[in-house]
Formats: sequence, structure tokens, C-alpha cells
Amino acid sequence: SKASTIGVPQALSMAQAIPGLDKADLISGRTRKNADGLQFYEFDLGRAPKTCEDSAENLGLGFCPFDSLFLISATVLDDKLYVLVVQSDRGEWKRASSDLKRVRSSFAVGRAA
Repeated sequence: SKASTIGVPQALSMAQAIPGLDKADLISGRTRKNADGLQFYEFDLGRAPKTCEDSAENLGLGFCPFDSLFLISATVLDDKLYVLVVQSDRGEWKRASSDLKRVRSSFAVGRAA
């Protein structure tokens, strides 16, 4: 099934493997190919808190700022699914979002020699 229809965590069979991932919203998705032509699927997901707090970040726009972010990279090689999940809280994301994205983009899978 398509991830856009059933949800990224369900499509990757990992909804129960990482706490909170099943409640995360899809922020964006893209594909990339490595030097060997292997296709990677990358997703950014965010999970909002159960209730909004009165804070400077709650701008009254009808939604809460995400309290957890998940950067996912997935690929299939030799009929096996490989997935990397980088999880951060709001503070970590503010301090190191570029570095976290670089970690996700460095995910690689290769055949054993």
C-alpha cells in the first residue's frame, strides 16, 4: 500500500516499534538515489503534544508545535527493507536540525562483499 494512504509508519511496518511514531503527522517526503542507483525514501514526521500549552510557541493558529520529530530514510535491497529513524525533541531540533538531516542523508546500505 502507498504510504500516503495508510501512513508512513504503517507502510514501513514500524508503527509500534517506536513509541509515538504512530501518532506523528507527515510533514514532507522525498526520494534520493545513492551513487549505486539505490532509491531511498525520506520522510519528515512530527508529533504534537496531547494538549497545547500556553507558551510563546503556541501562536493560536489552531495547532500545537511538534514536541517530537522523526526523520526517516528507507530503502529496499535484495527484497529486504532497511530503515533509519532519527528522533529528536523540540529543543534538539532547534539546536541541530541541519546536523540531524545530514545524519539521515548519510544512511547507506550496501551488499556484503
